[in-house]
Amino acid sequence: MGHFGSVNHLVERFVYSLMKFDKSDEGQATLFALLNEKEKQLFNQQSKVDQKHSLRSVMRLVEIEGPDAHPDLVVAAALHDVGKTQSHLGVLGRVVATCASAICGLGRVHNWSHKTIGTMLHRISVYVTHPEIGARMLEQAGSSKLTVTWARDHHKTLEESTLEKTLFATLAKADRA
Repeated sequence: MGHFGSVNHLVERFVYSLMKFDKSDEGQATLFALLNEKEKQLFNQQSKVDQKHSLRSVMRLVEIEGPDAHPDLVVAAALHDVGKTQSHLGVLGRVVATCASAICGLGRVHNWSHKTIGTMLHRISVYVTHPEIGARMLEQAGSSKLTVTWARDHHKTLEESTLEKTLFATLAKADRA
């Protein structure tokens, strides 16, 4: 499995992103009861596709953990992709970024961050580094250590992550929703 997941996972996410967004007001209200004001702003800054993924991740987490899932786990599942907002890429731009990373390698794509801000190469680099960017955003928002760590580690392997292994496995399952 690569940095962004298996090919099957990526195809499923792409197809799902093209489907109509049917946000659950109840699900969002439940989530918002757990978020601080800055976290709510971060959630709302996400694209509709990413908000949908966030809510699906939360629903999957609750299926795994039950209705009494720890609030930090729920928030971590919901906000792990907030760094994507900084790339300003739509669905097709994200496909290009993912393909560029697979073809050129993450190291080379990371180096594109030095390109002129706003260029496509810079935006692709920002998209690829969204875990680190999102972790910084969540730290600034006063999020829990678990939420910050999951944002930073959600594209890592179990062995690379600093999260406790069962927490990592649970959040990874929720992310595949």
